[in-house]
Amino acid sequence: MTMKALIITESYLPKLGGVEKHIAGIKPYLEQAGFELKIFDKSAVFQNRSLKKFFGLLQIWWALFKKVEWIKEAEVIFIHDVFIYYLPFKFLFPKKKIITTFHGWEKIYPIPWKNILYKQIAQKLSHQTISIGNYINQYYRLKSQNNYISYGAVALPTTPITLNNKIKNSFLFVGRLEKDTGLAIFLDFLDILSKKKIIFSAKFCGDGPMKKNCLPYGEVLGFVDVRKFLATSEFCFAGGYLSILEAMAYQNIVFSGFSHQLKKDYLLSSPFASKIICTDQAQALFEQYQNLSNQDQIIETNYKFAKKFSFAKLANLYIKLTKEK
Repeated sequence: MTMKALIITESYLPKLGGVEKHIAGIKPYLEQAGFELKIFDKSAVFQNRSLKKFFGLLQIWWALFKKVEWIKEAEVIFIHDVFIYYLPFKFLFPKKKIITTFHGWEKIYPIPWKNILYKQIAQKLSHQTISIGNYINQYYRLKSQNNYISYGAVALPTTPITLNNKIKNSFLFVGRLEKDTGLAIFLDFLDILSKKKIIFSAKFCGDGPMKKNCLPYGEVLGFVDVRKFLATSEFCFAGGYLSILEAMAYQNIVFSGFSHQLKKDYLLSSPFASKIICTDQAQALFEQYQNLSNQDQIIETNYKFAKKFSFAKLANLYIKLTKEK
């Protein structure tokens, strides 16, 4: 099978976010299956920040219009969240097959009605949709018809991870340094450790407005490839599905936290819910940390669980949907 396809996304590598890793992970498997892929993102669109502010969407549409041959030749369009980039072209190419993946929410809670409407329109104008998490369908009131639920995928370590290489009582935070990621809970937890004179080390893989709050507890590394840090950390506080799976794959005990109902549902409605330590209270997190037993068994079980979420399996979902009428 040879099939030309266009991927439309807000950003792609070298940026290291969840969407970027999702696309990069499935890309080689799609290519092995015969897909000829082109990727459009906005990285090369904006050179002038003032123009971005006033003409951002128009510039994106114009940049994509200049690549209209990519759309014409594509047999399927894979859109990752940013359906609005493609909106005018839907009416120019009404029969072109569209598969849209909804990766998450916009970090505003309660969700604004316009964001809900946007996803509903995107679903209506797509042939099929994939929701990364069932909570998306619940909170955006999406229809189940031609909609598929996934929880993403993870690339397993290329070299064996040994528990002997783990640094005792080392904690790694992965995610944006903002309150909605559960960071405040994690910092309060570290504060409890400090007050109880428990020796620990902490690193933060991420950036954001709470960076200054993190610095007293450990090193802030920015948005970096987390794998080498996961390889030596014992515990990981992870706020998203991908970072949870990565932490399991690299044999970390996984903590997570929530500060509102949507994030609670995001975490506890996932298949990982029973395999992570998840709470909205730092004291409860500390108590579960203190009472951990059979740590090696938890790590082994979670590693085997993470192996089920392969990029090959995720790519097969896209291939399957492409073949459906």
